[in-house]
Amino acid sequence: MKNNGQLSLNLSGGSRSRAPPPVDQGPISELYFAILPDAESAARSHELAGNFHRQYRFFAKPRRADLLHVTLYTIGSFRCLPEETAFAAMEAASRVRKPSCPVVFDRAVSFGNGDNRPLVLWNKNGNAELKAIYQELVDAMRLTGIAPTKEKPVEPHMTLLYQGRIVPDIMLEEPVSWTAKDFVLINSLQGESIHQHLCYWTLRD
Repeated sequence: MKNNGQLSLNLSGGSRSRAPPPVDQGPISELYFAILPDAESAARSHELAGNFHRQYRFFAKPRRADLLHVTLYTIGSFRCLPEETAFAAMEAASRVRKPSCPVVFDRAVSFGNGDNRPLVLWNKNGNAELKAIYQELVDAMRLTGIAPTKEKPVEPHMTLLYQGRIVPDIMLEEPVSWTAKDFVLINSLQGESIHQHLCYWTLRD
């Protein structure tokens, strides 16, 4: 387990002398485990997003390269992130014993339901290893007592932009791929485009 130097868990991210914003006005934290692309894959994915943005005239701008990720397991959303929840998630993650694995996306698709669909990178038949990591996290989170009563099945993908429209599946000339060597616990501050990387865990070779 590696942390980013912030743990204490000063999750407010500000000075201790500064009064925090009122509870009902602070940003909502979304806490989840994720796989991050390497720098080359992040840059290429961001370039693809820009190309698709222009080609299909999407209204929303592509996500920044440093915000790209593949969600493994969503823990929940909180107005004020409880430290005990973050520490319980860290304890659960330490139980994962899966090895490093390839991540491969061979197409861009309109994801989800409804008219306002994000454009994501996806692999219809691949990334079984990521699903196996997800299942280990499910089992470990159940032991913490804070897991949701019903976990949603995971479909590994990487969001390029939100507020998209429905477009035909776009097969990539060359898949976006990298080797996942670790995973991270992210505290995402909604509406602020801030991802706090709280802790990393190495996938075993």
